[in-house]
Amino acid sequence: MLKKLSFLIIIIFFSYFGVIISRAYKTNNIDINDKFIALTFDDGPSKYTNEIIKILSENDCSATFFIVGNKIHNYPNTIQKIIDSGNEIGNHTYSHKILTKLNMNELKFEINTTNQLLKRNFNYDIKVIRPSYGISGNKLKKITDLSITLWNIDTLDWKYHSVERIIKRATNNLKDGNIILMHDSYKRSVLALKEIISIIKKQGYKCVTISELNAIKKLREY
Repeated sequence: MLKKLSFLIIIIFFSYFGVIISRAYKTNNIDINDKFIALTFDDGPSKYTNEIIKILSENDCSATFFIVGNKIHNYPNTIQKIIDSGNEIGNHTYSHKILTKLNMNELKFEINTTNQLLKRNFNYDIKVIRPSYGISGNKLKKITDLSITLWNIDTLDWKYHSVERIIKRATNNLKDGNIILMHDSYKRSVLALKEIISIIKKQGYKCVTISELNAIKKLREY
């Protein structure tokens, strides 16, 4: 009897969280046995962000945009389009400062201001954060419950002007669960994106947001 009850609880658990995932995100029918890649874009929004959203939509992909808070007022329509298209918005601080050089009040301002702007203007609750330059420190963990997200594939698209080089850096050594770092503030990144997605899909990966990837990893633990 106890074994049957335990089995029933497991079935209910997976059914419940499967419904949560399919309702909460654009990607439907997630199978945790599939292979997943998370595309992420830092430092936006910019004049190129809408092009990236369009490419993602055309290829049935979702991504996470880690936005800088002081750019929000310049791109309200773009922010809304990110949300409406089923992509995710992450916190990339308010003014892109190195967080370890800030005192606690300055640090709180950088994080909380961006969260509040998204909530007040778009009724959007941020779940993930990427510290500027990938530098966080212990103080950040103390002041936020957001999931601190770095990367394991860096395209260096801010450095390299060659579209082919960006594509190669993004796709040369793909593994399940990889997080790819790009930026939505360079035209070369836009030009590289279609081919990057094509290669990702040919290798059997699905593109998901960071929060989707985090949820999948948790489900795999059970």
